[in-house]
Amino acid sequence: MEKLFGIPINNMMIGLLVALGIGAGIIIIAALRNPVLFKMGVRNITRRPAQTSLIVLGLMLTTLLFSAALSTGDTMNFSIRKSAMDQLGPVDEIVRAKSVSDQESHMGNQTGRAQTNGQFFGPAEVDRIRGALAADGLTDGIAPVVADTYPALSPASRQNLPELQVLGVESDYAAQTEPLETASGQVLTIESLSENDAFMSTKAADKLDVKEGGQVQVFSASGPRLLNVAGVYDSGGKSGSIAPSMVVPIRVARDLAAKPDSYNMVLISNQGGVFEGVDRTDAVTAALEPAIADTNLEIQPLKQKALAEAEQAASSFTSIFLLFGEFSMIAGVLLIFLIFVMLAAERKTELGVMRAMGSKRRDILKVFAFEGVVYAALAAAVGAVLGVVVGWGMVQILASAFGSFEEFSFSFSFNVKSLVIAYSMGMIATYIIVIISAWRTGHLNIVRAIRDIPEPEKGGRRLRWLLTSIGMLIFGVLLTMVGLSSKQSGWFMLGTSFLIVGIPFVLRYFRLPDRIVFTIAGLGLLAWWLPPESVWNTIFPFWPEDMNAGMEMFILSGIAVVAGSIWAVMYNSDILLAAVVGVFGRLKGLPPILKISVNYPMRTRFRTGMALAMFSLIIFTMTFMSAMMNSFSALYDDIPRVSGGFEVQGITGYSNPVTDVNGTLATKGDGIGPDDFTAIGSLATAGAELRQVGAENQEWSQFAIQGADAGYLDNINYTFKMKDKSFKTDAEVWQAIKNQPGLAVVHSSLLPTHSNFNQGGPAITFQMSGVYQEDEELPDNLFIEVKDPVTGELSRLKVIGVIEPLAFYATMGIFTSQDTISQMSSRPVPPTSFWFRTAPGVNAVDASRGLQRTFYESGMNTIVIEDNIRSSMRAMSMINNLLTGFMGLGLVVGIAALGVIAARAVVERRQQIGMLRAIGFRRGMVQKAFLLESSFVALLGITIGSVLGLTLCYSVMTFIAKDMAGLTYQIPWFNVVFIGVLAYAASLLTTYLPAHQASKVYPAEALRYE
Repeated sequence: MEKLFGIPINNMMIGLLVALGIGAGIIIIAALRNPVLFKMGVRNITRRPAQTSLIVLGLMLTTLLFSAALSTGDTMNFSIRKSAMDQLGPVDEIVRAKSVSDQESHMGNQTGRAQTNGQFFGPAEVDRIRGALAADGLTDGIAPVVADTYPALSPASRQNLPELQVLGVESDYAAQTEPLETASGQVLTIESLSENDAFMSTKAADKLDVKEGGQVQVFSASGPRLLNVAGVYDSGGKSGSIAPSMVVPIRVARDLAAKPDSYNMVLISNQGGVFEGVDRTDAVTAALEPAIADTNLEIQPLKQKALAEAEQAASSFTSIFLLFGEFSMIAGVLLIFLIFVMLAAERKTELGVMRAMGSKRRDILKVFAFEGVVYAALAAAVGAVLGVVVGWGMVQILASAFGSFEEFSFSFSFNVKSLVIAYSMGMIATYIIVIISAWRTGHLNIVRAIRDIPEPEKGGRRLRWLLTSIGMLIFGVLLTMVGLSSKQSGWFMLGTSFLIVGIPFVLRYFRLPDRIVFTIAGLGLLAWWLPPESVWNTIFPFWPEDMNAGMEMFILSGIAVVAGSIWAVMYNSDILLAAVVGVFGRLKGLPPILKISVNYPMRTRFRTGMALAMFSLIIFTMTFMSAMMNSFSALYDDIPRVSGGFEVQGITGYSNPVTDVNGTLATKGDGIGPDDFTAIGSLATAGAELRQVGAENQEWSQFAIQGADAGYLDNINYTFKMKDKSFKTDAEVWQAIKNQPGLAVVHSSLLPTHSNFNQGGPAITFQMSGVYQEDEELPDNLFIEVKDPVTGELSRLKVIGVIEPLAFYATMGIFTSQDTISQMSSRPVPPTSFWFRTAPGVNAVDASRGLQRTFYESGMNTIVIEDNIRSSMRAMSMINNLLTGFMGLGLVVGIAALGVIAARAVVERRQQIGMLRAIGFRRGMVQKAFLLESSFVALLGITIGSVLGLTLCYSVMTFIAKDMAGLTYQIPWFNVVFIGVLAYAASLLTTYLPAHQASKVYPAEALRYE
């Protein structure tokens, strides 16, 4: 990657290394000046290796998350760059006619290219290009070509392709770009080809099941032509297309296009390597633009654009994983605080003696800082390396999820810079928190510390508390005002949350009991964040409807509800204790163990609250994601609604179009006929330039418009989220499209939204304005202006409907009638996408195969729509599961926290254990007490996290259901139980060893222990 969060990787790495060096320098100088304090700080690391391992395990998670996310981003960047190189090779730019619009259809499922056979130009334009780029040091190759895509088939294997790119080249093509080489390394030469010979790419040969010596029939503008396969190349023949390719002499390509003595593309290779040549793209563009300014040509920096897109995708991917890993990072921060609080509690007497002998608070800080920085260095190193391993596993899952995309494959890669950044970020983050924790530890009472007497609870009647609380209120008011003025829900909800917490905090200064203060604050946060929108609309009818929200709401809501629940639980622990004892206290032999197990965690409120917060945060995120995925999966099980009511889709090319589907089925049907279908429709895709009429500052955008025939419009059952007021039913809208030229409908994805949850999604080149996805009514004056890419002629489309989000095959689509398409376009636009609904009793798979055999001369490729939808949903499910698992890494923190608490508790309560043994507690009872203590914390955290996750997900699903009819809240009981059982089992496994050690303590030794 080159950037992360918009910051160049090199700058970020240098900045982090400088910060890390400064911190390391300060520590080293302090250690050299205070060797005794340094030895005191690090001696405990080797004294208790088991506890040290637990601490390192917990502290490494932040670095591991950074490393895994960065290595995944590196893989994404490398894979996209590799895909770009597979399409472009040494070609850096191409020059072609401005009127050419081979814009992809922008559909969620591509229906073919919008236009082919663009404008051609002659040798004079090529000479201009060569003259402009004659300067030394700019280019090392300029190759004029004729490139187009045609349907093709193999007569022997009866396999076909809707799009085969035929590249017509001159004899010096290899010298200007790269040679054509076979898998064995043999170089194929253009001069060896006759009029009826061609070289074919390995990908095309595999698709058509043809080998060297075989034949391929190509259907072009001049008619069908049979070509002999003279060789199969494994590298070379690249011009920016993802389609399988074939190379022929340029005279053959001109015959196919019926364009003698012409070219339609010039390939330019810059000086330098395959990647380094991009650095000269700007200079090449600057040199070439004046020469072609008065022509219809334009330069397209394909490789520069591809590499920029790779970088953007990698940065977005990394940001997504870091975003979803924030809860785990927060848990890691809490663990660091917890560790040092417990270290201070364990060494309280030792620290008190140090202070009594003259040590200052800064000496205590140094002791803990020395120990903490060693922990941080070890944890960051382990986390960085393990993060690469986790990243590799994530890439394997992604590769499996995207396995159906033949034009793109994942290849694992990581950059040493990313490893350095991950280590530095983890080390610095841990070090800062260590210093803050150590500073907090230094504030102790010397007498109480030496006598090991608990510190008194600090009340709220302090001026510092009052000022902090008032500051919280002022800050909350400011954030609330910022949120309202900018219409940002995140700022508004955060500001009001500060007000909810700040008001009882101020009252605490005036002796309001802590139980009431924190209970009001906690329940207030829960009441503010958890209810669904319908409740708020009832209570607050003035609630603004146009507030914007994004992924930050997920983070803020999780933190708010977990913090609120922990406060409410911890400050009402006596009620919880009474409830637990009341329910389980009647079991034989359990009451004494149970009271000890529950009472002690509730007495150590801070450490228990921290552990609960860690567990609850992670369980919350995993439960929320599982419930959300389960709800959406149930919605997409409605295949007829998602597919539009069709069952088979067929895709063909433009050069040999299907003109009469029913007639061909009746006369040439191969095992299939027109009676096997109850509906047949088609779509024609036309490329154009679009802009919305009346929209401010909107420029022309290349896009594709779908023209539907009567068969499609009479049978499609996609519903509308909004429609023109003059239509009562959805069917009326589709019939209006069929009967009234100049009307169109758009998919809801082409409308802006107040919610920005599409992190790293595909870029939308055209979008409406003035109407939002959340709106309930469609404006009457919504028009799209369309410019013909060849003639520049303008026409208008009136938008009369917005298709619902669930329309899988209409995503990012604009639909009108084929008659309207014909009137707007200066060139014929044949249908290339065909839709079939099978008759009762006809198997969709058999129908798909029969259609492919019947229309193989047109290169028709078919898919079974249900299989395609379910395959896409499986891929999405795998990615969501990957994100859930990535967030689940935070469970390591919670489990490590319980292990640290249990291990420290054995040392801290050694005398208590001796007293229990002395009054009759057996070893097994002591072990059960410690296991039940950890179980209580773990189960409470699991319960809080699960309840909060399911409740908040319900609110979110009811909000989304307004715009996605049929969406119902589905609780994934199996996943919830599985997550809970897994977390609980792991916590027991971690705390078993400390519990076993506690049971082996001898009473006499324990009572003499100091």
